[in-house]
Amino acid sequence: MSYKHSPISDCGCASCAEFIGEGLSRRGFVRVLAVSAASLAAAPLVPGTAWADVKPSYQAMLLSCIDPRTQAPVAAWMAQPQSDSHLTSLAGLYSQFTIAGASAAVIAPAFKAWRQAFWDNLGATIQLHKINTLVVVDHGDCGAFGIAYGQHVLADPDMELKKHIETTTALQKEIAARHPHLNYQAHYVYQDAQGAFTQWKTLVSGHVVA
Repeated sequence: MSYKHSPISDCGCASCAEFIGEGLSRRGFVRVLAVSAASLAAAPLVPGTAWADVKPSYQAMLLSCIDPRTQAPVAAWMAQPQSDSHLTSLAGLYSQFTIAGASAAVIAPAFKAWRQAFWDNLGATIQLHKINTLVVVDHGDCGAFGIAYGQHVLADPDMELKKHIETTTALQKEIAARHPHLNYQAHYVYQDAQGAFTQWKTLVSGHVVA
């Protein structure tokens, strides 16, 4: 079946004329698709829309814990500007490595077998996404910290906070040794009087993502 008139009948180019002559045969349709694809590939980009301009500019990797209670608060924190971490929303601009204990998963002797997975993933996101900052978020009442360092640590808020500072500082040194050009910052979210994770502290200050 063929049409006597087509919206492209006024075009006049050789490919369209041939297509009209062949009608809507499978061969003619496929040929026009091939010509159109080749034309698009050869067409110059519109000024100001280079591929580098339209690709996302990824900023960071987030290292955080698997605790279900902290997923929404941490995601919301990353999505809103934070004066001590990022000045604009990082929503959609960060990769994420989620593992029990966050910093403890990389530092605590009890979790030694997990370490290589983190370093491999960090290396991959640096290579693939060109991130320039590692953002670490530990949290209070972290069961993995109790496994790694003893339940008595969780029973004493001051001791618990001190252990998180020690662990994130140790990770900072590891990052500096392995990836000296990678920026680093670490934070701590803990519960308010109602048990919600709404309270934040900076454990290790670092370059603020602009």
